[in-house]
Amino acid sequence: MQKQTVNCLHSRARAEIYTHGGRVCGWHRRLPVVYAVPPLSGPVWPVVKMVEVIRGVRKVTRTSNIDGCTVIWR
Repeated sequence: MQKQTVNCLHSRARAEIYTHGGRVCGWHRRLPVVYAVPPLSGPVWPVVKMVEVIRGVRKVTRTSNIDGCTVIWR
């Protein structure tokens, strides 16, 4: 993706997250991925939970898609 397109997707997702009370922790430079803390009232957007098993330890990662940008909730 072009840098301008990725930046546009990042800014749209950040604006949407901040509007609903969430906080953005960071983002990937070249991919449309944003890391964020969900609002205190809970996620406003549909959440997909992915379970990773690494050396017997399960880790649940919650993700959402906001305006074409993947949001990984922390």
